[in-house]
Amino acid sequence: MNSDEMKKGGNEMLLTVGETAEKLGVSRRTVWRMIADEELTARRFRRCTRLMLSQVMGYLKGNGKVVI
Repeated sequence: MNSDEMKKGGNEMLLTVGETAEKLGVSRRTVWRMIADEELTARRFRRCTRLMLSQVMGYLKGNGKVVI
């Protein structure tokens, strides 16, 4: 994804676990742990797991607390 990862047309941008890990500067395994510990909320679409960009950015701004 590029720098235009903001909302487009009112639709929320979704990130993969790998993209989320890159944004947070952690490993994919750490993102899975954060999901298991309910620090981040993931959504399943068939066999795909996605996280909302706004939640990931809120997590970064909140110094580790989920801020939506």
